[in-house]
Amino acid sequence: MSNPDRRPRSEAPAARTALGSVADPAAMSGDAFGHRCSRRRLRTALRSDRGSAVVEFPLVAALLMLIAVLVIQAAVTLHTRNLLIDAAVQGAHHAASVGASPDDGAARAHDLIEARFGSGFHASTSATVDGNVITVDVTATLPLVGLIGPAGGLSVQGRALDEESWE
Repeated sequence: MSNPDRRPRSEAPAARTALGSVADPAAMSGDAFGHRCSRRRLRTALRSDRGSAVVEFPLVAALLMLIAVLVIQAAVTLHTRNLLIDAAVQGAHHAASVGASPDDGAARAHDLIEARFGSGFHASTSATVDGNVITVDVTATLPLVGLIGPAGGLSVQGRALDEESWE
């Protein structure tokens, strides 16, 4: 079986000049064997999958890392929201107990937030009374993972029925 891409051993390569060009004018024409061979090699190289894993791995890895960071950010945001809601509800229940004021409920919610997140977490609490319902409002900034994530803050409420209104 003969390979059309190879020259016979008896045929010597064309002499080259100092600049690297072929000195034989017949080899310089568009129909020369070397020109057709390079096109065939280029076509074969473009169709092959050699080296594609080297390019695919960083692209896929970067996409997977981005998805992982977004999932972690969503989990941290949801966890923070749930803890803030629980602190607001606990503060409202504390304020609704007999002998406590709405300010006591706001202070209780603030203490719970500080115990759960630390003193570096910025949250503000307030309590209001509307008829016989005490509402504790908590407003806080959301924690971020890296430089991405939701901007702004989160506001949650906890409500409880005032026990003194039951009498």
